[in-house]
Amino acid sequence: MSKTSTILVTGACGDIGQALAAEFAASGPTQLALCDLRSLDDAEPFLAPLRKAGATVLYRQVDVTDAGAIAAFVEESARTLNGIDVCIGNAGIVERGDLIDLPVEAWRKTLDVNLTGCFLTAQAAARAMKQAPRGGHIVLISSWTQDVPREGIGAYCASKGGLKMLAKCLALELGPLGIRVNLVAPGFVDAGLTGKNLKENPQRRPLVEAEVPLGRLISANELAKTIRLFCSDDACYVTGTTLLVDGGSSLSFRAVPRRVR
Repeated sequence: MSKTSTILVTGACGDIGQALAAEFAASGPTQLALCDLRSLDDAEPFLAPLRKAGATVLYRQVDVTDAGAIAAFVEESARTLNGIDVCIGNAGIVERGDLIDLPVEAWRKTLDVNLTGCFLTAQAAARAMKQAPRGGHIVLISSWTQDVPREGIGAYCASKGGLKMLAKCLALELGPLGIRVNLVAPGFVDAGLTGKNLKENPQRRPLVEAEVPLGRLISANELAKTIRLFCSDDACYVTGTTLLVDGGSSLSFRAVPRRVR
């Protein structure tokens, strides 16, 4: 990016969030508005290198399910950093368990963070972008499971499926304002909960890799590079669509349910 761009990222302290922040900071003149549940002191070790790379960084501790808090953060970011060019709704969680036994609290928490959190983030960002003549780009981080069911994470799949329709509706409504809305749907990422699970259970890695036609998991850094390219002006006519970054996993996967006990 040649001009100074302002990039807002939620869930910034996670593996993908950190990779996104680092990628945009290294791409050219950048202002970063970052938020996460972690405190500023906890986030500082990853924020310092961003500043060293030349990025202007605004960080706040924010719960994306809190409508007032996320609205205030986005408003402050737009006011302090002279608008928002790209908003990336990246905060997300996974609650594991068969749907027949899943506590309603786990269901609600998953939808609150993954779906409502993205709605509140996108809503606040759209209101800020509406005031700018240049419009903007909202990117919601989904998953290949928005279309492909996976056993044991039904709540997560449902939240991502809802996110897909949310993005389409937002794109339809916001297009006349010059605001694009798209999804990025990764497959198996060697980071976050999947990466942690495979480190704790290395015997599962070959099984997971066998599900990917390209034969390997994508790293957080590789995913961040793909997202940055998708956010560039080269994709300025793309809205309401999903960039699937799954190594081909969804091409051949078939959900085979086991007998529920």
